[in-house]
Amino acid sequence: MPPERDPTPDQLLAMTYADGELDEARRSEFEARLAVEPQLAQDVAEHLSLAVMARKLAPLEPMDYEWKRLELDPIQRAGSGLGWLLVTLGVTGLAAWGMVEVSGSNLELIPKSLVLSLMVGSIVLLITTARARMRTYPFDRYTGVER
Repeated sequence: MPPERDPTPDQLLAMTYADGELDEARRSEFEARLAVEPQLAQDVAEHLSLAVMARKLAPLEPMDYEWKRLELDPIQRAGSGLGWLLVTLGVTGLAAWGMVEVSGSNLELIPKSLVLSLMVGSIVLLITTARARMRTYPFDRYTGVER
């Protein structure tokens, strides 16, 4: 087993930041570094994850037991799955219908452009939101937490 190394000054600073122990001036300076240094941001995320995991070791609360019961309830599971399926089908169907109607309609150019921009904008927002989630996932301190 390799010998343990002392933490670097940046790692100590990340721990101090994660614990909320930096004064206002040092915190602002450190947050500016976080915006441009991904490894430093990763160190902070790891320390925050440890704090969340430590809280996870606490005994379950009554609400946690209720969540577990809901996960096992067949009505809850079927209703949730059916609801998401219907919403997905509805949104997809409306988008496809809207594209067909707008492309084949006698609408003026401005309303046609507005409808198309709404649909394209929705798709762009969906893609950029998914991209942002994928990029921030490694920094999410709650990924190892079960509810």
